[in-house]
Amino acid sequence: MKGFDLTSPGWGRPQLEKETLRVYEICDGCRRCFNLCPSFTTLFDRIDLYESDVGKLTPANLEQVARECYYCKLCYNHCPYTPPHQYEIDFPRLMIAWKKQVVAEKGASWRDRLLIKTDLIGRLGSLVAPFVNWMMGIKWLRSLMELVMGVHRDRQVLRFQAETFPRWWAKRARPDKPPGANGKVALFASCLVNYQATDVGKATVQVLEKNGIEVVMPAQRCCGMPAFDLGDTDAMITAAKANMSALRPWLEAGYDVVAPAPSCSLMLKREYPYLLPGDEAANLSRRTFDVCEYLMRLKRAGTLATDFTKKPGRVAYQIPCHLRDQNIGFKSKELMELAGAQVVVIERCSGHDGTWGAKLEFFDLSMKIAGKAVREIENAPADLVASDCPLAALQLDQAGSSRQAGGRPTLHPIQIVRDAYGLPS
Repeated sequence: MKGFDLTSPGWGRPQLEKETLRVYEICDGCRRCFNLCPSFTTLFDRIDLYESDVGKLTPANLEQVARECYYCKLCYNHCPYTPPHQYEIDFPRLMIAWKKQVVAEKGASWRDRLLIKTDLIGRLGSLVAPFVNWMMGIKWLRSLMELVMGVHRDRQVLRFQAETFPRWWAKRARPDKPPGANGKVALFASCLVNYQATDVGKATVQVLEKNGIEVVMPAQRCCGMPAFDLGDTDAMITAAKANMSALRPWLEAGYDVVAPAPSCSLMLKREYPYLLPGDEAANLSRRTFDVCEYLMRLKRAGTLATDFTKKPGRVAYQIPCHLRDQNIGFKSKELMELAGAQVVVIERCSGHDGTWGAKLEFFDLSMKIAGKAVREIENAPADLVASDCPLAALQLDQAGSSRQAGGRPTLHPIQIVRDAYGLPS
C-alpha cells in the first residue's frame, strides 16, 4: 500500500491522512463498493457533500468511516486496485490503521478492551453457564448492561456451555479403529466453538473421523481476529506467535490445520503471514483449511465417504464474508450437495461481525444489514438455513430467517453433513 504497513510504529496521523486521501480519491472515481457496507455509504455521502474534493474531508469524517468498518473484507475482493496493481489499495487494513491511530490518540473504552478478550469471557461464562445464560435473558439486567457496558439490550448472544468443547474432547469415546488412513489434522476450534457453539466442534470431529482422518487438538488461544476492532496489532502478533508455536510440531509431523470457523482460518491463512512475514507463517497458511474445503479435497482424492443415509432437503446457505475472502469457492455448498441437499447460496453479509454488532451504537445498523440476507432467505423457501459462522447464524436467527425453516436454528454445514451421514448428534 505505497509503503503503508499497519504493523509499523513509524506511521502517525499526517502520513495516515495523506495515504487515506490518496485512496479516497481513487475510490471516488470507482465506487464499485458503494453498497457494500456503512463505511462506503458514509464515505461517498461526504465526498458528494464536498463535490468530490476529498481534501475537504474532516478528521471526524475520516474517523467515522473507520469506526463503521467491521472488517468483513468484502471490499478487498471487490476492489480492482488491490496489490499487485500499481495503486496498491488495501481498504480493510487502512481502516485498521485508523482504528489503531484513534486508540493511540484517545484510548479505548474498557468495554471495547473487554469484548475482545474472548478466551477470558468464554472460560468465565462456561464456569457459571446456567447463571450467565439465565442472566442474559433478564430484561432489566440487559438494560443495566446496556447502560453500564454499552452492549445493546436486544443483542442475542450464543449460550455458554457448561461442557466446553475441550472438556468433551478430553472425555469422549475414541474411535474403535485408529483413524489416519486418509490424513492427519490438527483442529483449530475457535473461541466460539470451544465455549458456545460446541456442537460445531463435535460434528467436525465426527465427520473427519468418519472419513478416516486422525484428529488431534493442540493447545491454542484466540486467533487474534477480535483485536482488529481496536487495531491492536501487538495483540494480533502475540496471538500469532503463540498459535504458530503450538502448531509447529504438528505441522512438522505432517498434520494439516483445519478450522470450522471462517474468521480463524482467514487469520491463519491471510493475516499471520502479513503480521509475521517468513517461511513459518507461509507454511502455516498453505497447510490451513476450512473444514468443508478440507473435506472437498478428500472428494477430489477419491477418499471421501459418500454413504449418506439422510437427505438434508432444501438448504438456504449464507456464505460468511470471511469465507468469501478466502477465494476457495463454495466448498460448503458442494459438500452439502454431495450429501443430497438442494442448496441456494445467499451472498449477503449477516452484519454481526464479531463484537461490532453487539455494541449499542451499531446494533440497529447491524440488524439493518442482516435484513438483506433475511429477505433473500425468505425468498428461497428452505427446510434448513445454514452458515459457516456461528455469529452469522445467531444474527440470521435473531433477524428472523429461521421462520423459513420452521423456526429451527441456523446450522453449520458440517452439522448438516454429520446428520446426513446418520451420525449421532
